[in-house]
Amino acid sequence: MFDKILRTQSSSKPRLKNDTLGDEALKELYSAYNTMRLVEFRQYCENVVQSGGGKQPMKDSIISAINQPNASQSFVLKKTQDFILAGMGLGV
Repeated sequence: MFDKILRTQSSSKPRLKNDTLGDEALKELYSAYNTMRLVEFRQYCENVVQSGGGKQPMKDSIISAINQPNASQSFVLKKTQDFILAGMGLGV
């Protein structure tokens, strides 16, 4: 009985089922940020969020924030970056 209670994770590596995005996605995101205009960048970020893991209601919330009329390109970058980092187990 106690052996089940006292078990701990043997490493600090995140346990993710759908880690579909990672370092490469971040590099591509930054490249897109530097080369795309806001309208194109929003669409790119929406596609990144849809392709990542996680539940659809959370994705819909992020996409809604990205598509706000007053959202700047840096805001869109931050929301998408945070989504990718959270998917890597680096909750932000």
